[in-house]
Amino acid sequence: MEDSEDADVERLLGIAMGCMGMSMDDFCRCAPSEFYEAYGAWGEMQERMERSAWERMRMQCLCSLQPYSSKKLRADDLMRFPWEEGEAHVDTSEREQLSHEELMERYRKAKERAGLA
Repeated sequence: MEDSEDADVERLLGIAMGCMGMSMDDFCRCAPSEFYEAYGAWGEMQERMERSAWERMRMQCLCSLQPYSSKKLRADDLMRFPWEEGEAHVDTSEREQLSHEELMERYRKAKERAGLA
């Protein structure tokens, strides 16, 4: 049992020093709960960075392809990511179409509500 515990601590030390950038002293001073909180926060940061890189690449592809498309492309037309599955897509083509006068009336009412009229 002791050998597996030593291996677990060494693995955590490897993660702390090799991946998270902690010093040996920082790792040794952490309580297990503190380390796991730091590890969780580091993991979330890594995931955000990875998602950000994928989303930037998708936007770059969108900008490259848009001039060659006959219709207006959306980012999720190119690729839908697993973390976006729960998000609802807003279809702009089904939005309420307002005349210029109706739109100006809404702006006027909004100005009045904000005290700008």
